[in-house]
Amino acid sequence: MTMKREAKYIATVSLGVMGAGFLATLPTPVSSTIWGTFLQGGFEAGVVGGLADWFAVSALFRHPLGIPIPHTALLPKNREKITKALVSTVENELLSKETIRIRLQQIRFLERGLELAESHLDNAALHKGLSTLAKQALNAIDLDKLTPLLAEEIHKALQDVDTSRLVSTIVDSIVDGGYEGKTFDFVIDKVEAWAVKADTRDQLGVMALKAFEGLQSNGFMAFAVNAFIGMVNEEKIGGIIQNFVLSYIEQMRTKNHPRREAVLTFIRNELNKLERNPKLLAELEGLKAKLPGLFDLDEKLSGLLERLKAKAEDFVDQPDFVPQHVVPVVRKMLVSVKENEDMLQRGESWIQEQIAAYLEQNHSKIGLLVKENLDKLTNEKLTQLMEDKLGNDLQWIRVNGAICGFIIGLGLAGLKMLF
Repeated sequence: MTMKREAKYIATVSLGVMGAGFLATLPTPVSSTIWGTFLQGGFEAGVVGGLADWFAVSALFRHPLGIPIPHTALLPKNREKITKALVSTVENELLSKETIRIRLQQIRFLERGLELAESHLDNAALHKGLSTLAKQALNAIDLDKLTPLLAEEIHKALQDVDTSRLVSTIVDSIVDGGYEGKTFDFVIDKVEAWAVKADTRDQLGVMALKAFEGLQSNGFMAFAVNAFIGMVNEEKIGGIIQNFVLSYIEQMRTKNHPRREAVLTFIRNELNKLERNPKLLAELEGLKAKLPGLFDLDEKLSGLLERLKAKAEDFVDQPDFVPQHVVPVVRKMLVSVKENEDMLQRGESWIQEQIAAYLEQNHSKIGLLVKENLDKLTNEKLTQLMEDKLGNDLQWIRVNGAICGFIIGLGLAGLKMLF
């Protein structure tokens, strides 16, 4: 027997006892005695009290005995008022905005979240989940869409390059690295390799003799030129010129030699003028626009991204990927956040602000939820629910009514006898 049924049984028994006592003390030899009169008054009042409380308790939920007596079946008739009162109580008293806000402010969400995350970092299930998440993230990358976007951004970046500044930077790098001198030495080496050849000597001799023969002169000058030509041949004059060239080359190779420094100074000056050379800058501007096509940028980017994705997938697929590469980073980040009191405070404040904003926007839904759930219940179901929750105490009201009525009846009977 449930507690509710037990209380109802006791209430019924108490009313039955009062009724039986009243019937037993109706005008009989017993009722003519003092004690009989007392008991009759007590039982009579007990019956009245028990019946009155039974009527009152029943009237809360239904019409007593099915008779539509006014002001009975209070719960079904006043359902809308009760619902509104209950919703108002829940919204404004039990779960008011301020109450919820105060409770939530006592919870340090970020700190608890960090502790929870740190305590689960070595969990095998978490490792498996992170690994799966990383794989899914890589598989979700659409290279067909990503490649043209990257190519377009690279093309824009190339167009945004300041050509004049680029030339200046290249020139500065050349001068700072001494590449103008190294290039000059390379050219000198090639010229020397050409100049030391016997063929070069002979070619120089032939060219010199032809030059002398082509001179337009007369008188003594013509006699001197002809005499000189008759004294030398191609080999001799070529050797003279060859030695001169080699000697000049040696001077050009000698560090800090005035002639070498003069040439290098001239080269540097010309290099420094390049950033202001309109023709060169125009050529470079045109080259910037052609670079993506010249290098097949889309195709090369596609291949590069495919290779990077394949390597990333192999890397993520390794058993030690999460334990050795992800967990240490996450743990270090968590420790860093926990040790930064200012960051913790700002984080907690942000979370509380978000909760407060969410609470402000959705607090009314608490009352709506209560109302929706109540509206789903029929009158019978709601009555049964209320009786299940309150019936035990209500049945004891009946018991108390019968007992109190009995005691009051005894007192009234005593007063009647006294007066």
